[in-house]
Amino acid sequence: MRKILSLMLAILMVVSVTVVAANAADADAAATGVETATVTLTSVKGNSVTQTYAVGETFTAYTYLNASNCNEGKIGSLNGSQEYTSSILEVAETYVTDVDDYDYGLLEDVDTIFPILKSATVGNAGIEGIVYYNASIPSKAGFKFNADDRALVILRYTVKAAGEATITNRMQTLAVSDDMLTRIIDKGAIVNPDFTSPVALSEPAPLPVTSTVSGTITSYSTSADASDEILVELIQDNKLAYSATVNGNTVAYSIADVADGDYILRVHKENHVSRDYEITVSGDTTQDVKICPIGDTNLNGRVQSNDGMFAYKHAQGGAADKLEGYAFKCADVNNNGRVQSNDAMAIYKQASGEHNLF
Repeated sequence: MRKILSLMLAILMVVSVTVVAANAADADAAATGVETATVTLTSVKGNSVTQTYAVGETFTAYTYLNASNCNEGKIGSLNGSQEYTSSILEVAETYVTDVDDYDYGLLEDVDTIFPILKSATVGNAGIEGIVYYNASIPSKAGFKFNADDRALVILRYTVKAAGEATITNRMQTLAVSDDMLTRIIDKGAIVNPDFTSPVALSEPAPLPVTSTVSGTITSYSTSADASDEILVELIQDNKLAYSATVNGNTVAYSIADVADGDYILRVHKENHVSRDYEITVSGDTTQDVKICPIGDTNLNGRVQSNDGMFAYKHAQGGAADKLEGYAFKCADVNNNGRVQSNDAMAIYKQASGEHNLF
């Protein structure tokens, strides 16, 4: 009985550790807000490298060959493939050449890259996706692979789903370029082991740095409903990047997960004049804003007769009376880009209770 209890306790401990690990991974993903895939690339010799990429990211898988101990690295022909997890990855770019140039294909770069002949998605033996490469030169010069920076295959993949993926290199044949055509690999088995086959994955792009933009919006009640909606937008390169809505007059706002960079912070509210602020987000950023009712030329939150006077003086052209910036926008009640006497008249009417502006 004690043995059974001990066994049950051990199982519970393993399950608990597994659950904790899974929860930690979920917490990491939730913290960054970015789904990722872990990719392992393995060479024909069995050595491997692993990297983590964000979903949607494209990366490069490099497979190298150093056969300098075999006929000075001169390879006459080879036939191989690269298998990949197609539920997680898809081939983005391949180095494809015109196979009519040679009977067995032509290199994009004669010293380095073998051409990819075709790709396929299959379902046998757990292989989900596969690309094939094959090349031959009927010459003693051959393809030279005599250093670890000689790339045998370069393939670009795109991560299309989160999870774990593998990319595995296979070779059916690999022959040196001499009269006897001595085989280094024969039907998948390494006959002559005197070569190396390192692999490398491109470094993942840094995950986007995100911050929170927040502050206090000061606005005013221009109707019976004092809780009118306020729209806050972050504009980048003339495109809406982020937005949030709040309700009230003086109210806090917050926009989370904003990528660092330069933005226009734009605030809208009914019966108010929209206002832009230039901000640079680099870490959490605070920007307090204030928007005023249409016609409020002195920016005190109310439309009064002196607001009409300021607009009228501007329209008369006195240099000392020119309205600028946001005050000019508030005075331009008909939005024609000019502050004129009819704008001043409309403001006077609003101040006297005719409510022609809102």
